[in-house]
This record gives sequence, structure tokens and C-alpha cells, in this order.
Amino acid sequence: MRDGDAPFDALVLGAGPAGTSAALRLQQLGYHVLLVERSAVWPRAQVGEALTPGVRNIIELLDANDALAAVPHVAHAGSRVLWRGRTPELLQEAGSAIVDRGRFDAALLALARRRGVEVEQPARLLHLAGAAGDWRIGLLCGEARTRQVRARFILDASGRGAAPRIACAPRLAALWGEVDQSALPQLGGATQVEALEHGWLWAGCLPGGRYRLMLVCDPHAARQAMPATPEARLRAACAASHLLRAAADLPMLGAVQMCSATPYLAPDCWQDGRLKLGDAAFALDPVSSSGVEKAMRFSLQAAVALHTVLGDARPDSGALARRFFEGRLVEACARHAHWTEAYYGQAWCAEQPFWQARARCVAGVRGEAEADREADGDAAESKWPELLANLSAERARLAGYQPPELRPLASLNPALPLRLHGDAAIVELPCVVDDRVCLHQALDHPHLERPLAFLENEALFPHLARLAQPLPLAQLLHMLAASMPGHKAQHIAAWLWQRGLLESVG
Repeated sequence: MRDGDAPFDALVLGAGPAGTSAALRLQQLGYHVLLVERSAVWPRAQVGEALTPGVRNIIELLDANDALAAVPHVAHAGSRVLWRGRTPELLQEAGSAIVDRGRFDAALLALARRRGVEVEQPARLLHLAGAAGDWRIGLLCGEARTRQVRARFILDASGRGAAPRIACAPRLAALWGEVDQSALPQLGGATQVEALEHGWLWAGCLPGGRYRLMLVCDPHAARQAMPATPEARLRAACAASHLLRAAADLPMLGAVQMCSATPYLAPDCWQDGRLKLGDAAFALDPVSSSGVEKAMRFSLQAAVALHTVLGDARPDSGALARRFFEGRLVEACARHAHWTEAYYGQAWCAEQPFWQARARCVAGVRGEAEADREADGDAAESKWPELLANLSAERARLAGYQPPELRPLASLNPALPLRLHGDAAIVELPCVVDDRVCLHQALDHPHLERPLAFLENEALFPHLARLAQPLPLAQLLHMLAASMPGHKAQHIAAWLWQRGLLESVG
């Protein structure tokens, strides 16, 4: 490495959806990026093929529609769900799809190359020296070539590692295998989801005529109940099911595989000059099928945080970017855990131990590595007290939130002045404005799931600060309309009134 070599702005480790999304977004923002992928086998086989509708706007932001148009996929044909009762429900979800994840990953990586992201593959990290702003990295590229590079920032999207994790729910394992789709014509191409006493089944069509069967269960309880091979446990679950009984004796297209599916977050996601993305940062319960979407979205948020650090000379930009980054990580994990607990609690077999543990767990307060408990709860709490406190606070807020009963607009008397409700508070919130993090005033209230800085893409402050004192409705609408279309001003005032965030005086 020569001293005169220009450093990369960012070195990204891992070319899965999380790493490649971050690389593409940083390239869009004008940064010089090196993407390092250790796997020589490409495209790689993957587990998470389901893409939820939210992936679409991520792909549009990355201007990747054309690049991904040819990726083999199966449009969502609806889901047959046996969960709340013993009678299956047929659910439709527009915009969902199941893709060939290997081809999806490969298409994103090929797009990154075409856009000017430099790629080393296969390559792995040999050594790391230096510090934030001037990392000095040694890479082994291929079998023998070495390369020395410099980078201002490192983004680790290399997957699950041995670093400490905070478990967000009790342990889960996923066992999966594939059969010939043509052997199950009675399923009609629909995805199948079924709650069993000791776990749940997911099955769906994959591109190429394959049909995936997946069991999600407690790995310890499953081994104790049936100390057999993963294939035997998967077949036994299908045989005990209502929806997938016909698949229990079908020949498998290859070996049944098994992996951890425990939700977690890595408390060391932000280190000076280094961020973690994707599975290196967090994992969600697979019951929502939204893991790929959430990983890609978090990578875009990480790119904003890095853009704030590298492109903002203000001395507090790093602390603000970290607050935003960790806040979005905590919010994603807490909200998903809250949703999955409620969903587990709705199962017809919710009184069984497997379901009770996941519907009533206290998540995010004990730190552990999944396999060998490398960091116990006390160590995690002492090393990352603020992150854990924020996670607990977010979980408590979600648990206590009750949606307000909407007030009729007819109850709003335009002759009476309005002011912010007595329980309302004005707080400072890290927000993204023009692809950078900035502190913005926001409205907080028990009727809000989270503090609110923007509504209908319009900033609420400094306008609402005037409502600390009573203000006539006509004056409020005139004030709002000075910076936004009149119809938006009316919608915002009505929205605030209906939810009890404004109160009449007099």
C-alpha cells in the first residue's frame, strides 16, 4: 500500500442484500466504495426467499427495477393459514413474491459493479489496523493475491458471527427441505402457514418447480421430544399437520438443513468508524417473512448515518448519526418482537409451552450468544446499558400503547381556540432530511406510537410550537398554509384533533 493511494470512503464486507444495498446507496450519494465478498460460489443458496411488499420502494430508491426484472420469482398466490383456529383462512397480500434468492443477490451485485462499486470476490480480511477515518486493511483475494487498501469507514455485513448478542425472544431453529411442487397439486400454489403444538410450519412455491417445507421450533424441546434427524422431525411435523400432511412422505430434493432462527440484536453494531448490517446486526423472528426487507431498509439507514459522519463537518455529527443508527436498530427489533408476541398469542394452541414462552417473553434485557452464551445478561447490561435501556423503554412504550378512539370532526367547534393537549410534549428527534441526520422538533403524546416530526411529508414544527398558547382555528390553518398546500393544512389539523392531540379552550 502506497501512502499516496486514495482511501475508499467505505469498505463493505459481505455482498448479500444488506451489504450490496448499502454499497449501492453510498455510490448514489457520491462515495467511493469497495465491496468484499468472501464466497467464491456464486450465486449462493439462501433460506429467506420471501420478499414483502415493502421491498419494492427500496428497489425503486436504488434504481434497481430493471436489474432485478429478470430474477426468477413466483408471484404471491395467497396464503392458506391455520393459526387462530382449526379452520384454515385464505389471505391475500398484494405485492409479495418468492424469489430465487441466489439470483436476486447476484443481480444486485452485478448492478453494483456496473454502477462503479469496486468488488473483490472471493476475498477475505487478513488484518485490520489504523482507526476511524484511516483504516488499513489487508485482503487475501482469491487463493494467493494480497491487496492492501485504506478506508475511512467499514460496514460489516458478513453475516452471523460469534460476537455477543442480545436475545429478543426465546431460541428458535428452522429446519427445511424441498420437494417436487408437482406432487402437491392440491395446494394450488398457495403458501401454507400452520401452527402446531410445538412449533409452526411454513411452505411455499419456489422458482423452478420446487416446494419448500420449513418447520420453526424450539431446538432443545424438539430434540428432547424426538431425538432424531432434522428430516425425521420435519416429516413428523408435516404428518401431524392439517395443511401439509400430503407432503410428509414425499421424497426430498436434497438433504434437510437446519439453522438458528432466534431473533437478536448485536449491541456492538456501532463502533468508532465501523458499523454492522444485516445478520451481523440483527435477526427477526421468521414468522413475518420480512427479514430481507428489514435488512435492506436498515442498510439504507446506515448509509444515511455514514453520509452524515463523512459529509458533515459539525463536531456533533458523529454522535447524532450514532443516536439515529442505534435508535432505528432498537425500534426495528422492539417493534417486530412486540408484533410477533401478539401473533404468537393468537395461535389456537397458545396455552402450550412453546407458544406461552413466545407470547409472554421479556425480550431485550438479557445478553447472550446463541450457542455458547459468550456474554451473560449482567455483562451485557454493564457494557451497553444505554442501548439496553432504550430497548426496554421502547418495548414498554409499545406494550402500553392503546390507539386512541377517534373524535368526530363535528365535535370541533371552530369558534373556540385550540392548543396542544396538556399531555403533549415537544422533544428533539433525529430525522433524515436531504439524506443526512439532523435534530428536529417532534410532538410526543400517549396517543402516538412514536414521536411525530413530519405528517404528510410536512414538518410540524416550528408551527405547532405556537400552540403552547391558545390559537384560533382559522389562524392555525393560515399559519400552516403559509408553508404547505391548504388541503394538507386542513388534513393535519383534522388528524391532530381527531386523535386528541389538540384541545379546545373555553
